[in-house]
Amino acid sequence: MAEQPQKEFRAIARNVRMSARKARLVMDVVRGRNANEAMVLLQFVNKRAAPAVGKLIRSAVANAEDYANRSGVPVETGNLVISVARADEGPRMKRWRPRSRGMAHPFTRYTCHLHVIVADAAHVEEEKKGRPAFARPRHRVSKEARLAKREGSKVAAAAKPAKAAKPAKAEKKEAGAAKPAKAAAEKTAKGSKKAAK
Repeated sequence: MAEQPQKEFRAIARNVRMSARKARLVMDVVRGRNANEAMVLLQFVNKRAAPAVGKLIRSAVANAEDYANRSGVPVETGNLVISVARADEGPRMKRWRPRSRGMAHPFTRYTCHLHVIVADAAHVEEEKKGRPAFARPRHRVSKEARLAKREGSKVAAAAKPAKAAKPAKAEKKEAGAAKPAKAAAEKTAKGSKKAAK
């Protein structure tokens, strides 16, 4: 049985000396983009994680080229899209900083693991179709489209006939007004009974 050709190519950088939270800012910029476009874009991203992420993307593309050379399967590196880009927390290192009066204060040096997976654009689209609705990315709707939808719902509401008022409500209001008068009459009757005793 012939082996299925590889569709995804990954690269991982472990124990990178920066916090995962700061690396995620850069990962969010490149996720879903063309790999070549992302490498150009990262040259203009003014974040400390940008060079590390760019190096990782180059490594993933190089892994794709290497696979193509070894297996003889043609891989279009120009069509590769960054399907997964994530930063996970790595081990934390506890360090001490000297402070006044001979004291030492603790601080933490954070590390993170960076993961990038590049895949062919057609393969990424196929994967999206198979996902359940809650896992699919939300499609942004423009302001004009939202306003047009809202206007459409107003027009539909105006076209519907107005509901007639229920007569039962009017009767309930009258009965509600009669209750306090009845309660007052009962109190006066009780008061007169006490006076008679």
